[in-house]
Amino acid sequence: MRVAHDDPRLRYRGAVSLQRGPGWTAPWRLPHPEAALYLPEGGLGRAAMPSGVRVVLRTDSTALTCRYQADPAPRLNGPPEVARLDVLCEGRHTATVELETHGGDAEFRVEGLPGRPGEPATVELWLPFYHQFRLCGLTLDAGAAVGPDDAGERPRWVHYGSSISQGRGAASPSRTWAALVARRAGWELTSLALGAACQLQPMTARLMRDLPAELLTVCVGINIQALGSHNRDSLASALVGFVRTVREGHPTTPFAVMSTIVAPEREEVPGPSGMTMRECRAHIRRAVGLLREHGDANLHYVHGPKVFGPSCTRLLLEPEGTDRLHPSPAGHPVLAARFLAALHRAGCAPSAPAASEVPQATGRSRGLTPAR
Repeated sequence: MRVAHDDPRLRYRGAVSLQRGPGWTAPWRLPHPEAALYLPEGGLGRAAMPSGVRVVLRTDSTALTCRYQADPAPRLNGPPEVARLDVLCEGRHTATVELETHGGDAEFRVEGLPGRPGEPATVELWLPFYHQFRLCGLTLDAGAAVGPDDAGERPRWVHYGSSISQGRGAASPSRTWAALVARRAGWELTSLALGAACQLQPMTARLMRDLPAELLTVCVGINIQALGSHNRDSLASALVGFVRTVREGHPTTPFAVMSTIVAPEREEVPGPSGMTMRECRAHIRRAVGLLREHGDANLHYVHGPKVFGPSCTRLLLEPEGTDRLHPSPAGHPVLAARFLAALHRAGCAPSAPAASEVPQATGRSRGLTPAR
């Protein structure tokens, strides 16, 4: 039984928009028709890397064949990224598949799904976090039942960050630190994390304002310090403006701003704008404090090195002697657990129903909803 890439029974959870092509669907994490307005200097491809995006359906099929196209990863400093896709059934990891990345048609098959006749299971395909991906279709058992996964609403979490949040260094898509947080907490993740592009862009603030959310988080600092997009005079002001824009649509939603985790080679070394990483964090903390002093009681600062600090340098991806920035496969679970604990300490972690390990949700608010 074939299921087309644009079958309405498929849910593209975590996607902001969907690009339709001849025989494929590509999930985007920015509004595809206006993507150039978000990143006018380039780098649009990062928004087409479906970090945190899940293709979800319910079926009693015992096997699944996925037809797809995937592109090579961009050139990266440090170890390369391998394109992988995770299959989860009823919230539990079933398989990790290594994808072909030549850009043409390819397919893989997964057997042993838990569905039984008349007893469908929720199946999720967690798409690669650092490769562009296009779904061409699925093939299920002959006569299998298939339906949408509309099992109920989960708290919606919108997160904005850099390549650290996009998943660089994770073992697989469902094991990035953000994915692990969402799965453990029962939240519906929409990740706006873009490598080298977390610069407090006003258009991204507008997008966060307009997306439905019960939790908002930002992990900011490393791109600003490394690329010099803000200096000592502009960083706090830019963050204040970013948060205030988001607050136009979410005046009281719990909102956490985390500064960058430990960056050993950048802590005391000035970047292009003259700021060290320590100074950058101080400006971020000050901006959050100013906003709280002016009435934003549900805004919280999380100090990155307290979540993932000097004791975690052995859990960084890049080898010693290079520019160490990203958690390794062993580091992502540690960062996830500590970040979630920090949110609970701040009192800004929304409660989720206990019915399932993995979040489900529908959208609302200001006419803009995550793509389904």
